[in-house]
Amino acid sequence: MFSNLTPLHSYDPVEILRLIYRLIFGGASNATDWASKAHSAWVSFFSNLPYYLINIYAKYVVFALFLSIALFILVIVYAIREKAIKLKIMSKVLPLDGEIKTKFESVKVENLKWKLVEEHIGSDDANKWKLAILEADIILSELLDSLNLLGDGVGEKLKSVEESDFDHIDEAWEAHKIRNAIAHQGSDFLLTQREAKRVIRLYKSVFEEFEII
Repeated sequence: MFSNLTPLHSYDPVEILRLIYRLIFGGASNATDWASKAHSAWVSFFSNLPYYLINIYAKYVVFALFLSIALFILVIVYAIREKAIKLKIMSKVLPLDGEIKTKFESVKVENLKWKLVEEHIGSDDANKWKLAILEADIILSELLDSLNLLGDGVGEKLKSVEESDFDHIDEAWEAHKIRNAIAHQGSDFLLTQREAKRVIRLYKSVFEEFEII
């Protein structure tokens, strides 16, 4: 393979020097060209670096803006849904204001019976005194129903009342116990008009507290 190469000793010393010169200075020239190109590339990179950074920052700002808007919308939607869920839950636990008002208005309309109670208690007929107490207890039952109290009868509902929410709970209990005595004993229960009026006043204090008469 190397048989055709000319032996080095056959070259003239001048030619050898020329060869060495070309190798040295030719390599230096190539190195200079490469360094020049590299220098131009780095200069171009650093000169354009601010634009690259500004471009990246602008894209980040736009992305952050859209992300913030999306998150803000999600927060609003979540707040609306949370409020709707709370209202739905509370509507199952407690009646709405409009429903309370409607129930009390219905009780108030039915309390036209209260005039009949007053007529009975003002009568000279002892049986009507007892009837007045029985009818007053019916109004009490309707009132307790409108308050959504737990229990089947008046007594059970009164047991579930919080005393802090019912100022005249003791009066309601006393009047209801007398009503029960009248209902169980009938004509055997002795009742004076004075006592009957006192019991009616007990009911009246309860009804006035809830403004249904």
